[in-house]
Amino acid sequence: MANTSGFQWVVAPRDQIIPAINKYGQDVLIAVQAVANYWGQLNQDEARINAPWEDRTSNARGGIFFAVDGFGLTPLMGEVTPEAKSEMSDVAVESGDGNTLIIALGHTVFYGKFLETSNGGTYAVIMSTLENNLPQLERMLQDALR
Repeated sequence: MANTSGFQWVVAPRDQIIPAINKYGQDVLIAVQAVANYWGQLNQDEARINAPWEDRTSNARGGIFFAVDGFGLTPLMGEVTPEAKSEMSDVAVESGDGNTLIIALGHTVFYGKFLETSNGGTYAVIMSTLENNLPQLERMLQDALR
């Protein structure tokens, strides 16, 4: 039967549209990860600067790090000093998956948990830094996805 509508595909949609939509979806995930990486680095820097405790060895301050993992992309992690890295003993970072991106901010030194929880949280810096900067993350993601 002949095509009487006057419309004919030059390239079938399955050959161009579907791959383009898939690529766009991957590009969006990469953009979100880039924002998360940038924001994580800002949080790492801010936490190191604003940590309220006296850091006698500089390992605690130099060991504050961020990590970004998920969406099936290569995990990213902030730099820590070699001395702080040598103090790593019971540090675990949650992993994201194909549908979840996780941004973590934490300590590499084993006593980081005590800095965060002792004295009623007087010396805590991790959660306050993240909470203070969440509105900035939201704005950055909105800007990236416009």
